[in-house]
Amino acid sequence: MTVQQATIPIESVGWVNRFVGGSGSGRIVLAETLRPGDTVRSVLRRVSAGYPQLDEALWDAQTGDLGEHIEVVVNDAVLDISHSLDSPLTTGDRITLVGQYIGG
Repeated sequence: MTVQQATIPIESVGWVNRFVGGSGSGRIVLAETLRPGDTVRSVLRRVSAGYPQLDEALWDAQTGDLGEHIEVVVNDAVLDISHSLDSPLTTGDRITLVGQYIGG
């Protein structure tokens, strides 16, 4: 009998999905293995390490914090509403990366 590992979906929406092999529209859902002690930050760091363009767009190179142009949503709530980067993740949680649109 095989044991199935828990995964957490990382959904990339709109122009952000071009950083993970998409066309820049629609949605792409990646599945990341959920490890004991994982936080929003650790999962995002692991995922973005596999996609250099996402890594560059998601993280501020100067500070190591999240950059300005991609909104992180955890379980349908924008980051810092009910979760922070250091919030623990559990089975059933999901992360969505949504590009901010700027202009008038």
